[in-house]
Amino acid sequence: MLVQYAVRNFKSIKDEIIINFTADKKSRKNNWVTMQESQELYKAIGLIGPNASGKTNIVESIVFAFRFILGTISRRESAKINIERFGFDESHRMKPATFEFIFYQDHIKYVYGFSVNEKEVLEEYLMGYFSAKAKTLFERNGQNFEFKGNDAKLQKEIAQKTNRNRLYMPVAAEWGYAPIKIAYEWFGFISRQYLDFNVISMIEEIAKDKIRKSVLIKELQNADFNIKDIYIKKKKMSKEDYGIIQRLLSEVVNEMGEISIPESSATIHVVHENAEGQTFDIPLDEDSAGTETIVQNIAELLYISADGGLMIEDELGKAYHTKLTQHFLAMVKSPDINNGGAQLLFTSHDTKVLNLMNPDQIYLVDKDESGSTIVKLLSDYIIRENDNIELGYLKGRYGSVPYMKG
Repeated sequence: MLVQYAVRNFKSIKDEIIINFTADKKSRKNNWVTMQESQELYKAIGLIGPNASGKTNIVESIVFAFRFILGTISRRESAKINIERFGFDESHRMKPATFEFIFYQDHIKYVYGFSVNEKEVLEEYLMGYFSAKAKTLFERNGQNFEFKGNDAKLQKEIAQKTNRNRLYMPVAAEWGYAPIKIAYEWFGFISRQYLDFNVISMIEEIAKDKIRKSVLIKELQNADFNIKDIYIKKKKMSKEDYGIIQRLLSEVVNEMGEISIPESSATIHVVHENAEGQTFDIPLDEDSAGTETIVQNIAELLYISADGGLMIEDELGKAYHTKLTQHFLAMVKSPDINNGGAQLLFTSHDTKVLNLMNPDQIYLVDKDESGSTIVKLLSDYIIRENDNIELGYLKGRYGSVPYMKG
């Protein structure tokens, strides 16, 4: 589970921004937490703020980090790192972008971080709390590695296989170095949601599981959708279409190595039932935008919940009613549905969520005078027990609302 994420110098983010999932027992009123060792962690964190404040850049930064970590092995030695740094300050364009994760994997807390520019990895480190005191598994500055006596000879051999534009942790995991591979497995599970594991594959896996499929259908019906069934329909691709796609992909792929192309196309189908009991089978992408989005959101939650993954959703509820946002957040909160303690990091313009979550689950996102994204916890403000937080927010009591001129 994710304890904390920090990022600096990425797009509109200049100074370090920290998103912490640790639950504050003083402000916690609702059952939003799950236990990890002796630590209570939130199942959901929301980023609320006006347009162009940088909410999307925060979630894009974490997706970039996941992609870079999992894509390291197939990265070509000559490939540039497509990193976009803070653009409103010339000095920051020359500084690296930095990322740090604190997380639990196999009941051990790890701290992993790295810094990059467009050419190389400038810094990288991994620490593990195998006891009360953190143990450094490796440190890296450029191509200089320190292993602190941890299988130094073996790790030095692995380091020699690590190019300047590659991260050491995935390389060491790929070569089977167990102490690092355990930590990397957390990223391996999390990252596949944002790389090659698409929604069709996700729903196909859920459809094969009677229990998870029944939960998906039940929750869609509870949300007032008349969906009776969902399944994947496959159609074999013609040799001509297959050849066209293969040629197009070969032209656009420059950083990664070869990628496999499925020989059949697949579509998600939903079966609706009307008041007379008649059923209608249609592709999900021909249904309403709200139906398509809520199906995908619930399916992803069910897919990752068993293993306690991390779901990232930009503009949660954008395509569906605020009541559905409330319903989905209730699913995230539910120990029966979200039984593995999956976590959700989301952005939203739906101010109703302010009254649904604890104040220390909400980060208010805004920009300072330099155009840099800043965040502040809602719990940093004085909030009385009976306060209508949504109304106070809309009146500007907590900031992070659009300033309308005229």
